[in-house]
Amino acid sequence: MEVDRDDPGDLEALLLAPVGVGTSETIDPARLQERLRRREAALRAVLEGLPDATVASGRDGRIVFVNAHAESLFGYAHDELLGQPVQTLWPERLRDRYTRNMDLYFATDHPLRFSTRADGLRRDGSEFVGEMSWGIVETEAGPLLLAIGRDMTAHREALSRVKRQSAQVAAVAALGERALAGADVVDLAAEAVEKLRETLPLTGAFVVREAVTLAAWGPSAGGAALRFEIRTGDEIFGEVSVVPEQPLNEDQENFLRGVANVLATAMGRLRSDEQMRHEALHDPLTGLANRALCRERLIHALARTGRDDGSACVLFIDLDDFKAVNDLYGHAAGDALLIALARRLVATVRPADTVARLGGDEFVVVCEDIDESTAIALGHRLTEAIHEPMDVEGVEHRLSASIGIALGSAGRRDPDALLADADAAAYRAKAEGRGRVEVFDTRLRRHARERLRTAAALERALSLGQLRLAFQPIVRLADRSVVGHEALLRWDSPGGVMSAPADFIPVAEESALIVEIGAWTLMQACHESAAAFGVGAEGPVVNVNLSRRQLAQPDLPALVADCLRSSGLPGRRLRLEVRETVLLGAPMTARRNLEDLRAIGVVLVLDDFGTGYSSLRDLPVAAVKIDRSFVGQLGSSPGDTAIVSAIVQLAHALGIDAIAEGVESEEQAARLRELGCELAQGYLFGAPGTRITSGT
Repeated sequence: MEVDRDDPGDLEALLLAPVGVGTSETIDPARLQERLRRREAALRAVLEGLPDATVASGRDGRIVFVNAHAESLFGYAHDELLGQPVQTLWPERLRDRYTRNMDLYFATDHPLRFSTRADGLRRDGSEFVGEMSWGIVETEAGPLLLAIGRDMTAHREALSRVKRQSAQVAAVAALGERALAGADVVDLAAEAVEKLRETLPLTGAFVVREAVTLAAWGPSAGGAALRFEIRTGDEIFGEVSVVPEQPLNEDQENFLRGVANVLATAMGRLRSDEQMRHEALHDPLTGLANRALCRERLIHALARTGRDDGSACVLFIDLDDFKAVNDLYGHAAGDALLIALARRLVATVRPADTVARLGGDEFVVVCEDIDESTAIALGHRLTEAIHEPMDVEGVEHRLSASIGIALGSAGRRDPDALLADADAAAYRAKAEGRGRVEVFDTRLRRHARERLRTAAALERALSLGQLRLAFQPIVRLADRSVVGHEALLRWDSPGGVMSAPADFIPVAEESALIVEIGAWTLMQACHESAAAFGVGAEGPVVNVNLSRRQLAQPDLPALVADCLRSSGLPGRRLRLEVRETVLLGAPMTARRNLEDLRAIGVVLVLDDFGTGYSSLRDLPVAAVKIDRSFVGQLGSSPGDTAIVSAIVQLAHALGIDAIAEGVESEEQAARLRELGCELAQGYLFGAPGTRITSGT
């Protein structure tokens, strides 16, 4: 047989080359047949050894060859497949199409070779998705359809899983970007539910924050729902719950956890924002509204004034002597008392009212739609509630407060001015005796403005050197000799006008100016006394008044020591006058100061003695001053005379001096001598002068 070397077929080249037959040589047909059979056997061996399933069928569609991989893939034994229609291996729904394709392959002049997807049918009836390479192979028995392929189900499932995972990652990433961009949590929850609905086989999905459903789709399944906590560390914000159509796999559950983590980021940010806003608008100790929120509520209340029947109202609550609680029992006890008081105030006001703490011991109540009589009634209820006993750490406390009320009229829009008016009314209530309720009027507005002007002018006077001291002598009644002086503060205003102490001392005491002014007074008095009488131990004493605020200053002993050291004045020649009412309930700091002062030889003179209920025991008191209100009634009031006599006798019994204040007549001086009072002070013996003198 002669083979045309110029037109060799692919199959011939494939079959002949391995058996040593060139396309140009002439060989015996018998030998060629033998070699073809050997080549076919070799090809069969090759097909058996392929790593993929291999099936060959003739033009009639019957299977003529299967390898071991095909047997395993389709679940048949070798002999069960040989001779069977190849359609046995195809799903019934695809047999017609696959048969038409097979006929087309055999009818094509030029053999086709290509790869495509092909669905297979196993013996047990299950289907799989395969990737098959198809081709026509010429053999001695005729052309064969050769299919080589593998089960791609696992591969396709893996690809599908990767695709699903990519979609899920993209969905979580998109939600994460929205969360980091500050998207509204409710909108983000709705987007999360939509992503779950699109991505997972569910019949319901829900996002809940702090027992409030933010987004929902589908019916709730109650206990059948799967729940995933929305949490960051130990902080739980809510949950994502879903109702699956079928059990979820690990990837799907991880996707749900990813969505929950994104929502946790958003809810954590929201909670942080809420916490920051709460901290910005609320008092950290009591949880009440702070000054900023109080101002917001007051602006709102003023805006409604005129549209409604009632008025906006501010009740300014100033606790009386609360500093003594901190100093006596400690700041922790004081804070606990303020917390308890805050709860009591909230329980006393109307539900719509706002209770705020401005700082320290000052509280404010902002009311809307209220008239004056109702506001006054509320003020009295608050006064009673504050005065009710409060037990804190086993100690019973009774507080009192001065309350100022200011009502906002229609058209008024300045919240700060209304708050200042209420503050002025509270100041008047405190000045009138404390524990009172005062309603603001125009007279109080003028007074408040005057106080502000006085404080500003007083501060300038201190820096410009407009303050000076005047000294009033203290004399021995027996011979009218001067034993000491009281240093009294004077303010020479511009233009030569002297301001009355009653006009500026209370303003200074109300502000921090009294501390600076007090330090200047102490230093000046020590220097002037030392300059007038020298620095000997037996010279006249100088008395300097201390305010409540000064007495409680922790650095008071150091200040006094510095004044003595600077001036050279001995400690025994300096006496500090403290009003008896100031000493009442003196804080622990003040009492420690008194002990430290006694150690350097400085003692107290108790001013206005008899107007309070102080105890002289264990206090470094060298003298008591008999209040001028008792001295003025000597001879005309048996009761006042008896009080003066009792004070003098008490002083003698304790070994301290008694000094009568406000002595203006010889009759008063004579009566005091009869009662045994040895020392006195008043205009009878000399008005306060600009210089310390040794006589009247």
